[in-house]
Amino acid sequence: MSARIRVAILLVLLGPLAQASGGCPVTLISGTGGSDSISITFRNTGKLPVRQLEFTCKLIGDRSGNAEPIPCKEDNALFFPGMDYTVTYPQHARARGVRVSLRSVGFADGYIWKPLREASCRVLKIALQKKK
Repeated sequence: MSARIRVAILLVLLGPLAQASGGCPVTLISGTGGSDSISITFRNTGKLPVRQLEFTCKLIGDRSGNAEPIPCKEDNALFFPGMDYTVTYPQHARARGVRVSLRSVGFADGYIWKPLREASCRVLKIALQKKK
């Protein structure tokens, strides 16, 4: 096998590992909660545009007892590196707040990043305004 083919195979196999280097490709900056929605501000700190983004949004102190988790997902997005973005999701639960963490990031080249237990991605706790 020629050296060029070996190098090409090595680059194809190690490419995803270069992107999955310990740190989070998206940094959660801040969050706000209204009586009917939550807003999450984040920054793409990776090197590629993000095409798909999913957060885990867990309710804190749910008073109704049967509220479902808030769906926090951007399926068809385009978030460029180095830029701050804000996304808003509706919520109708009677809870004190929402805990937001990064669940998965899909890059423009098709690679899907998911945090490992060792990765220390920032977690946001968003206090919700009380409904009147």
